[in-house]
Amino acid sequence: MSLRTRLLLTTSAIVFIVVSTLSLGIYITTARHLLGETDKTLDARVAAIAESLRNNQDLPNDGRRVRNPLGEALLPTRFDTVTQVIAPDGQVRIALGEVDLPITQSVLTIANNPDDGFARSTITIGGVSYRMLVVPLTRGGALQLAINISDIEDAKRGIRVWMFGLGAAGILAAGIAGWWASRRTAKPIQQLANAAEQIALTRQLDHTLNIKGDREVEQLATSFNTMLAALRQSGEQQRQLVQDASHELRTPLTSLRANAELLERDSLDAATKQSILRDIRTEVDELASLSAELTALASDQRLTEDIQAVSLLDAAKDIAARASRRSGRTVSVVAVTDSTVQARPSQLERAVTNLVDNALKFCPTSQPVEITIVGKTLAVVDHGPGISDIDKPLVFDRFYRAAATRALPGSGLGLAIVKQFADDHNATIAITDTVGGGATVSITFA
Repeated sequence: MSLRTRLLLTTSAIVFIVVSTLSLGIYITTARHLLGETDKTLDARVAAIAESLRNNQDLPNDGRRVRNPLGEALLPTRFDTVTQVIAPDGQVRIALGEVDLPITQSVLTIANNPDDGFARSTITIGGVSYRMLVVPLTRGGALQLAINISDIEDAKRGIRVWMFGLGAAGILAAGIAGWWASRRTAKPIQQLANAAEQIALTRQLDHTLNIKGDREVEQLATSFNTMLAALRQSGEQQRQLVQDASHELRTPLTSLRANAELLERDSLDAATKQSILRDIRTEVDELASLSAELTALASDQRLTEDIQAVSLLDAAKDIAARASRRSGRTVSVVAVTDSTVQARPSQLERAVTNLVDNALKFCPTSQPVEITIVGKTLAVVDHGPGISDIDKPLVFDRFYRAAATRALPGSGLGLAIVKQFADDHNATIAITDTVGGGATVSITFA
């Protein structure tokens, strides 16, 4: 079922329930009010008849039915009510009006038990509705008093007709309004769905949606445009990475091919062959390192590793110990206090290891490399030639290598991996000059 249909049905159902509830409430309230007024009228007539009966004792006692008793004792009530006085045995003593009121078992019960109270009911005589009140008489018997309520019944029928008509009109109007509202709401969503299908079909991410509507719909369109922009940027970065990787792979592969062709010569002596083999091993190691770094950049570590609490001091000590064993150099850790940060341990280890390896590469062998921890800032300090102000904004770009370092081994991806780690953890990375010469690269966690 489409969103438009659901909105239409929901709106119509709500209006139907509300209109039906209100109509039923109005009908019941009106009917009760009209019957209440009728009952008040009957109560007033009972008081008048009781007074007439007390003042007029000339009533027949022979059981004969008297349609219009002498003396006109009940004259005040004859024009708008039907009155009937019955004996305890059910015989009619006095009858005033054009119809005979029914004498039921409940009426006889009241006539024979004055203490049973009174009874009200709505009866039908000859197709005409009457509201009847039955009260006991002190000398025995009962008084039946009824008022024609045809006008009230006609009014109730009119109310039902009007309520039905107005309810149907209200539901129809609600359906039209719901259709209009659902069309207005669903149209931009449908446009968004069509745009998504078109993008999925053509793989073209250069679309920008310009959808107008409610604030929520416009916010959805803006979020969709933001997503498209992020996808475009990701695609461009991937293409750039492939191009840069192809360029960087070309040099070691060309060197490997040239060395392989040299080895095919029979005129080479053993020493030359060994030198060429060492070059090949070096090129293979560079290719392996480049492949690992490309994998680290291409993979999203946020999907493969969860964030957890990591001690910067413990991580720094482990990295420093491995770097010292591998290089035979001094890598020390200086920490004022230990700090715990939320990070992905493997990604943190690779980023700091890259900083330490860069520092060892450019720092003279007589100078140590230091890892300092102050608060939530981890810094790697070297005492080498440093990084020029021109190169500082560029060293975190993929495959960027400063002019002074292009002769040295490396892929130019190490600091890019560090930058990616900082971005994934909302950390800040900075490069400053070390006092006395060298560079200090720091990572500050939020």
